[in-house]
Amino acid sequence: MLRDVRLTAPIHLVPGNRFDQELNQKRNEGNGLPAGLEQIARDLAVRPDGAPMIITERQGNPGLQLHAYAYVVHLTPSKKQDFLWVNRVYPLGLGDHAKLTRGCLLVRCGWRVAAQPRAVPQDASAHCARLQKEWARLQHELAERDAVARLKPEHTRYLDVLTEFNEIARTAAEGNSRRRGGFAYRKVTPVGDHGFTSTSTYSFHIVGRAPEPGAYLQISGDDDRRGQVLGAADGAVTVRFDQPLDHARLRQQGELVPSRIEVVHIKRREAVAALRGRQTQHRSLLDVLVDHQLAPMTGRPDHPAQRLDPEQLTAFRRALAVRDLMVILGPPGTGKTRVITEIAYALGRGERGKTLITSHSNKAVDNVLARMPRDLVMIRVGREVDVDPEVRPFLLEIYASDLRKEIVVGSSRRAQDYAGLPTALSWHAELGARIGSWRSARADQDLCALELDRCRRAVGGPAYERVRDLDNRISRLDKRSARAQRRLDRLARRAERIRARSRNGPLSAMLTRLRDHRIAGRREKLTACSQALEEARQTRRHAVDELEAMLRQVPEVQAAQRKFDAAVDNSSRWREQALAAMTALRNALRSMEALPEVADTGDDESTLQWLTNLHHGLHTRIGLLQAQAALLEDWHAEVSSCATEQLHPELIRYADVIGATCIGAGSNEQIAAESFDLVIADEAGQIQTSDVLIPLVRGRRAVLVGDNMQLPPVSESEVEDAINSRGGPGALLELSRKSLLETLVATLPADNIVQLRTQRRMPEVIARFISDHFYRGTLRSEVRPPQEDALFRSPLAFVDISCLPAHERRDQAAQPEQRGYHNNAEARLLNRLAEHYQRSGAEWALIVPYNAQLDLLKRMAREWADQKTVDANIGTVDSFQGGERDVMLYGFTRSNPHGRIGFLDDLRRLNVAFTRAKQRLVLVGDLKTLRAATDQDFRELMDALHTALRTDGDLRTYHEIVDQLTTIGS
Repeated sequence: MLRDVRLTAPIHLVPGNRFDQELNQKRNEGNGLPAGLEQIARDLAVRPDGAPMIITERQGNPGLQLHAYAYVVHLTPSKKQDFLWVNRVYPLGLGDHAKLTRGCLLVRCGWRVAAQPRAVPQDASAHCARLQKEWARLQHELAERDAVARLKPEHTRYLDVLTEFNEIARTAAEGNSRRRGGFAYRKVTPVGDHGFTSTSTYSFHIVGRAPEPGAYLQISGDDDRRGQVLGAADGAVTVRFDQPLDHARLRQQGELVPSRIEVVHIKRREAVAALRGRQTQHRSLLDVLVDHQLAPMTGRPDHPAQRLDPEQLTAFRRALAVRDLMVILGPPGTGKTRVITEIAYALGRGERGKTLITSHSNKAVDNVLARMPRDLVMIRVGREVDVDPEVRPFLLEIYASDLRKEIVVGSSRRAQDYAGLPTALSWHAELGARIGSWRSARADQDLCALELDRCRRAVGGPAYERVRDLDNRISRLDKRSARAQRRLDRLARRAERIRARSRNGPLSAMLTRLRDHRIAGRREKLTACSQALEEARQTRRHAVDELEAMLRQVPEVQAAQRKFDAAVDNSSRWREQALAAMTALRNALRSMEALPEVADTGDDESTLQWLTNLHHGLHTRIGLLQAQAALLEDWHAEVSSCATEQLHPELIRYADVIGATCIGAGSNEQIAAESFDLVIADEAGQIQTSDVLIPLVRGRRAVLVGDNMQLPPVSESEVEDAINSRGGPGALLELSRKSLLETLVATLPADNIVQLRTQRRMPEVIARFISDHFYRGTLRSEVRPPQEDALFRSPLAFVDISCLPAHERRDQAAQPEQRGYHNNAEARLLNRLAEHYQRSGAEWALIVPYNAQLDLLKRMAREWADQKTVDANIGTVDSFQGGERDVMLYGFTRSNPHGRIGFLDDLRRLNVAFTRAKQRLVLVGDLKTLRAATDQDFRELMDALHTALRTDGDLRTYHEIVDQLTTIGS
């Protein structure tokens, strides 16, 4: 859809700070970009129908994209909106074509270039208000055309609450950023290839304290570039930025400050704006979220590539049939990832649309992509440092680089196949000449044959005619004999078939005699015909001898015979020459085209015609091969010199599956412009509504996968404090504390919610307890019996430290710079258990609820394990959601006479901790404190756990396990 916009006054274009430098760098890559801003103005002006324009929101401000015939120009309005900053230019790609096809403004006006803002006339205008108004009208028309649901008053109120929450979260994040100090640096050097002036990775020599690895930073005064600390060593930190930075333009002394993570809030705002402006790919998302109205599911049952259990199969088929949104609830070990991969695979292999796999964390996204079938085209979008090594080959940048190398090598190898083309051209011409010579020789042979026949007829007289008559008679007898033989064979076969089916008896015997009689008669006729044929041939031989004796004495006949023999020899020579040329041509084309073997039937005329037809056909085919060779050469040269970034839009456009975090799905410009048939949000129970909407607005349909009985989204205390201080509606707190999945589970129709029920991870005794107390007894188990253990008799074990003196087992509040509580006695035992399982070769993990206890355990573990082992296996509950280990160690930490348990009263955290175990769950804590907890729900759960331990588990005391560890040498 197009909308004409005619402006009476020109628009002035001013180059941005890095525009000229970046344009020159890109032009060196040979991709057809303009020479400068003057050419851009000319290219925009020459379009008779106006310059196509698309308006987007960028960094919270309107961004404009103008399209020339071969490239796209990104612009932003000045603060006064009197001119447009020209920020960058890139080649026109398939994604740009797709956006233009959907709809754009056609802007007709003059385009003026100003080198600096002060060169712009004071009365100039960029016409931003008019352009945005026209763009809004176009979006309304597109929404009407695409049948996007119109906003109702309740929709507007919902979006207003979202907007208010997003603003509160943004303000709180800014306050946190200001409170965190910066990191001064005295020197900066590039890391990597110093042959380039721009790179993404730099080493900053820090003065004083250094940032932690993994921290996100930006250079003070530069809000456009965000980087992550890769590591620190010798007073320097290595930072990788999201975009290349020019080393020459970096200040050698300055400050690194914590990133404001502004992109998160921008993308949240953009998602709400898309819903408010009816610019979402999902046409009825607000009807689902606010009105809980869903369309009935349609489509035929699909079949997965792998075997699925009944609930998995139901989830798979409904996900393919859903027209708007559904929820898949997957308790631990029930195969959520298997279902997700089957859904995406079915869409990809059936070419039914592109799937976006998203989640709140990189780990969750990578967990799905790592199990995706490799015959799909799969792209991962994100930072290399954040992506799992198993998935890194699918990173957009790495995939494009590998593809580029593959194309260069493949095209070079393919070009070698065309090396024989000049030789083939030469032999094709030679074949044509030899075919012509053979045809001339054949014509000469035919003339000589006619002359010889005339002489023989004139001299031979009656003897010649007698031979002719005998030839005719032999031909007739030969045909008659062949016909008789065919009839006899047919009659004999029929008789054999009847004999095989018939039964013994008088009638059968009589019919057999009749058939044998007929066959005998046929044989007699054939014998008579054969005798007559042999007699005719014998007579002809005598007649020919007489004729040849007569002609041998006639000079005229002998001269004609010699001339004919010479013509036959000449024709044979040219025949061999033509066939030799054909062989040489076939060999020259062997690597490019497989030519058929010569159809040599012994008939020269047929062979000559076959060669002639093949030669004519090859004329066109060789022309195509020449064009292919030239195209391959151009392609090789183009790909060899182009930047890998030019492949990104095409890769994304043709991908079957794209993986990105919720924020990444909106912050990467190339996939942000894509539309998806289906968005699958994994671990959706941990994603706040504001974040999950970012990918949801980009897909026509959505599936939320998660577990509302596990960890909820992280709710920032500063955000909750700000909400409470405002006295805001409860909906604001709900947006902070609850996921969209948890909200929808209570409101969606039953057909749009599928719970997976067969768990294949935990031993039966653990699964039964989890099912009864978290999933209303709905879980089934399909697991192998657990392995034997040197310490515990049951997969569910508890070591009770309440036997220790109160002062020894008591929890202690952490220091102000730490958070939470620590428990020394509990930590000592957990440390010994972890060391025992490490030495026994088990796959283990140790998780605790408090960071202070975590720090204590890591310090202890470093005495017997390296840092990599410590970081990989010891963590908090939050860090292990989605993970699993053979042996899970969990420490409750809290021990006091008052039953105070802090945030342990969030039972979902215990659900996460308990359900990580594949072989054994070992709990360590003070049962007296836990069973006397002030929180009733927690207290009841601990009583039930105590009962389960006494019935099916292994309840041990601190001293028992310490003695046993000492006995076995651990």
